[in-house]
Amino acid sequence: MSGIEPEEARNEPAAPARRGPARRQPSLEKTDCIPASAFDSGPPPREDVSTPPLEASHDGRVSDTDLLREELEQKMRECVALCRTVEELKTQTQALRSDFSVQRDEYLLEIRTLNELIRKAQEEAASLQFEMADLKQSNKHLKAQNLSLQYILNSWGIPVCSGEESAIEMEGSCQEGLFFPALTPVTPGEDPVPVGLRGDLGVVPFPDLLLFLANSNFEGVLTVVTDGIVSKLYIEKAALRLVGWNSRDPELGLLALLEESQIVPSAALEEYRALGLYDLELASFLVTEKQIPTDTIRAGLREHARVILGYLFQSRRGLFFFQPGRILRKRDLHFQLLATDVLLKTAAEVDEKYRDNSLPT
Repeated sequence: MSGIEPEEARNEPAAPARRGPARRQPSLEKTDCIPASAFDSGPPPREDVSTPPLEASHDGRVSDTDLLREELEQKMRECVALCRTVEELKTQTQALRSDFSVQRDEYLLEIRTLNELIRKAQEEAASLQFEMADLKQSNKHLKAQNLSLQYILNSWGIPVCSGEESAIEMEGSCQEGLFFPALTPVTPGEDPVPVGLRGDLGVVPFPDLLLFLANSNFEGVLTVVTDGIVSKLYIEKAALRLVGWNSRDPELGLLALLEESQIVPSAALEEYRALGLYDLELASFLVTEKQIPTDTIRAGLREHARVILGYLFQSRRGLFFFQPGRILRKRDLHFQLLATDVLLKTAAEVDEKYRDNSLPT
């Protein structure tokens, strides 16, 4: 009996040790549940939940309650983290919605602005087309007026050429059919015939005008327009060098003067009678084709100049303008008639005529 236990004692189950209150089965334990409202209103307030350390049983196993409690706390922590993530996502979504709304409004405003610009551009394009049509029509009218003005000026003996022709080309192309040669300005410029002086014969009589130009030593062409007749006088160093007009009166032309004075044979003048040439053109043909001496033609032109001057001295109305420059063509026809001699002789003739009219009959 010292160290051997009886067989009945060995087979008898040992009495359980007293470990406190009896433990319920896991299936019979009541699990605490978290209400759904705790997740709907955002993350629950964080409480400092101190998890008591798991107590192991005497046989070293953890109870099911402690395991469930630990798992529940872990799930709660995960739910809190997910709630925070959801809140952050909501915040980001709200920000994105705001940005999208702002960008959408900006895009809509930009689209409306572009549509308005396109509409205005279409309206302006239509308006520009109308303006272009009007400008084309106006340009046609201006061209027609320019051609008409050019024709009138050329008929007055004022050369009007388009482009940048030289003086020689201008003389050759623009002076056909004109009664006076082209004037070359002293200082070349855009305007081929710059006007330096203009006025009215009703204010400045022709004798006073001629005396003023002679005393001023001007060089250029004086153009006088009286009753549709244009007279041109080339003045150089107080002397008249060329005088011409566009009068078509045959009795006052150079041809009639040459026939009456008989300084040119009638046979040489017969073929030019029907051509209707101007006086200076007739003089050029007589020199170049009929070989008439230039001194003879100059004398005829000088006497014809006195006829034109007599007409101008009697004119009381009309316009005049003076263009400074030089006559490069027809130098072989240039004569010299001093303006002072013309004025003195004219004054003497006027005085003699006045005395004849004042004598009793």
